[in-house]
Amino acid sequence: MSRFVRPALAAAVLALASGPALAADLPSRKAPPPVAYVAPPPVFTWTGFYVGLNAGAAIDNTRYGWSPFSPDYRPGGVAFAGGAQAGYNWQTGPLVLGVETDIAYRGASGNSNNGFGALSMGAGYFGTARARLGYAIDRLLIYGTGGLAYGSVNFPGAASGFGLGGAPHFLTRLDNPGTRLGWTAGAGVEYALTRNWSVKAEYLYVDLGRNSANYLDLVTGAPVALQARNSDHIVRAGLNYRF
Repeated sequence: MSRFVRPALAAAVLALASGPALAADLPSRKAPPPVAYVAPPPVFTWTGFYVGLNAGAAIDNTRYGWSPFSPDYRPGGVAFAGGAQAGYNWQTGPLVLGVETDIAYRGASGNSNNGFGALSMGAGYFGTARARLGYAIDRLLIYGTGGLAYGSVNFPGAASGFGLGGAPHFLTRLDNPGTRLGWTAGAGVEYALTRNWSVKAEYLYVDLGRNSANYLDLVTGAPVALQARNSDHIVRAGLNYRF
């Protein structure tokens, strides 16, 4: 029997001795080194509060009537307009809903001569409280806007003209309507430079309705009313900081 046992023991010893060498030739099964987690970039959103500044031009669209003495005066001048705004946006999908309020200084727009006489316009202010509805394409926002407008209605301090038959008239203002309410509508585009800063370009039509002021005719001593439809085209650029 020993002649069978001895060869078996020798084979076992040989197998044990060669095991580590065979294992060394096998592919390594060590776990790969851990990969550092990199968070995805945050998704951009227009939601949040913002404040900003704006500057541009106010194009006078007001028509002053001194009926029946002469045709309408149409100053039509261009004046500086600039101020500040604040608002809030809420984004759902590509739609952006918002509210915005602003107030701005409006410079003097110049003089007007209707062929029968002249008047000159002074400076004032205007403001709005508006809703905004926009469509966002990532960092680009295209929107329409509209709502309440208010502002100073500044009639000229003096006006002159010739009535029917060529009689001269020189008017001096007795009162001024002051601040009036109206409406506004417009559109704009806004682009986010970073998560906090954005720039915009905007157009607004501001209409403060029909108003009148009382004047005294220095030639005849009679009271005269000057009527106006007060409105402006506002073209401006703005810079916003979003919280």
